[in-house]
This record gives sequence, structure tokens and C-alpha cells, in this order.
Amino acid sequence: MSYTNRDGMSITTALIISNIIVFLIDNMVEVPALYGIPNAMSPESQPVLFVRGAYSWFTCFGEGQVWRLLTYQFLHANIWHLVFNMWALYFFGYAVEYFMGARRYLIFYLSCGVAGALFSSLLFTTGILDVPDVSLMAQYTPLGDLLNYAGLSPQDFWKLIPMVGASASIYGVLVAVAFLHPRSMVQLIFPPIAMTMRTFALMVLGIAFLTVTFNGSNAGGEAGHLGGIILSAIVMGIWRHRALKRGEG
Repeated sequence: MSYTNRDGMSITTALIISNIIVFLIDNMVEVPALYGIPNAMSPESQPVLFVRGAYSWFTCFGEGQVWRLLTYQFLHANIWHLVFNMWALYFFGYAVEYFMGARRYLIFYLSCGVAGALFSSLLFTTGILDVPDVSLMAQYTPLGDLLNYAGLSPQDFWKLIPMVGASASIYGVLVAVAFLHPRSMVQLIFPPIAMTMRTFALMVLGIAFLTVTFNGSNAGGEAGHLGGIILSAIVMGIWRHRALKRGEG
């Protein structure tokens, strides 16, 4: 499905183009490393927009750079990260935009991204996600300088871990499509099977939940996905409740 608003370009198309442009700029210009201290976890120079826009608890709340809750959503770790996210946004975004309208859709999309970052930090804060043990590294590498600079203990190392990607927003969009068109079919590339949108959304939810529960690979990222999924489910659940109530009236 394609959708163009009255002003010309759809929000979904604009988001895809923006993400691609940001990725290209980010790979052409580098600046001194995030936090300004080269260490084992941070090379001497990094992409300029990553340094200025990646989300971490410390940069957002410790240094008051709250805009990172939005800017991190337009940054991607590599070309495949970008391709996968934009491919998913292309296939699912237009249907949600058509339903919500451009303005509400943009607010919804960005809010799911914000929810992803905050939910990931919440799970680290509560101890649900394991914190990497960097005590020895902090003693014998420049990582200790970084922790001292931030005024953090090794147990709070997670507050420095940067997060990038549009995944939380896109998972929110995917869940919205599952609410709107639960019986529509989606064809997976790998494995090459077809399933309903409802089944696909539940599968994505299950993978994220199990990864977080057992602290699997990329558990912090999957926690972000869960944040986007949860907010989307709340928003769409409210919509469905109101729709049913109007129907009963």
C-alpha cells in the first residue's frame, strides 16, 4: 500500500529518506569519540551524528541531552541494520499512516522509539537485565577513566552503553498493523513461510521476551523492541476499546 498526504510526500517516505541521509552523513564525517575519552569501548574517532545523537542513560539524563531520545532513532550501526529497518518500515508504515493520519502517525512512531530507550534503561535499572562485569577492565584499561569522568561505578557501566536504531519505532508500527489487519498474510524470507500478521507480531513479541528473560544476545536491544511493542499495544488497545464502544452505541 502506498499513501501520499495532501502536502505531497508521506511521513513514512520522509522517515525512510531521513534515515538514509543520516546514515550517509554519519559514515562520511568523524569526530573525537563519545564522551571525549578514547578507551577500549570507544575508539578515538566515531561518526559525527553517532557522537551527537546516540542514546545512553548518562548522556540523556546525566548530561541533560534529552533530545537523544529522538535522535538515536535515526542512527544505525551498519548498512544491514539500516536496510532491515527501512525495509520493514516500507512494508508496514504506510498502512498505519493511512489509518492514523500524518501528524498522529509521526507522534506515534517517535513515541514508540522513546518508549524503547526508556524501557531498556528501566530493565537495567531494576536488575532484570544483567550488567556487564567490567571491574577488572576498569582497573587496567582507560575504561576506568571513562567511569571516573561520568562518576559511575563499574556496576553502572550500562549507563554508558550507547543505543541506536529505529527498531523500537518500527516494532511499534508492526504491532499496530497486527491490530488493524490481524488476518493479513506476511511472507517471510527466512524461513520461507507465510503467516498472519497477528501470528507474526506474537512471534516477534515472543523472541524479544525470551531474549530479555534469559539475557540472551542483544538483550538490551530486544528490551528496546519490547518498549515499542508495549506502547503500541496500549495505544491500539485503547483505539480498539473506543471503536467497540462506539459500535455498541
